[in-house]
Amino acid sequence: MDRVKTLRKYAIWVILFYLFSSLFIYIGLNSRYKNIKSFGEIPNGVIINLAQTTAVNGRIFGEVKSTEDNNLNGKYLKVDIFSKSNELMGTKYLKLEDINLNEPRKFAVYFQAENIQHFKIDVKEYNEDLEQDMIKARELYKKTFKDEDIPLWLIILLIAYGLA
Repeated sequence: MDRVKTLRKYAIWVILFYLFSSLFIYIGLNSRYKNIKSFGEIPNGVIINLAQTTAVNGRIFGEVKSTEDNNLNGKYLKVDIFSKSNELMGTKYLKLEDINLNEPRKFAVYFQAENIQHFKIDVKEYNEDLEQDMIKARELYKKTFKDEDIPLWLIILLIAYGLA
């Protein structure tokens, strides 16, 4: 009976340690982000909810809303990120499709680049020149932009490697 109680205590301590460490890793990582501003005007129908960066990565969250006057369906959202010296560090194109009128659609852009100071967003019509620009941007900046944020397990692994 004493072994079961001891095992239960150890299990509770392990669970509490996991929850405690996950909470502090989350707080520690998110406190490193600082807000960045838009370089130029943001187009009609595009709302930026959050644009943040750290020394090595960043994220931009926003919404697009198509209206009768400004139909964004079938267009492309161009996101440029710039360094402190106004050097273009990356370009990403997001296709805006299946957007219902007056219904916001969320988007997210994750990037890994150093010293990002600001970003610029444009809405582009599709044409052959845009297709060539998209191909070039995909090849040039394939290591800069990611489809999702860094997973928590990788962060924990990197922290453990740094402590070892």
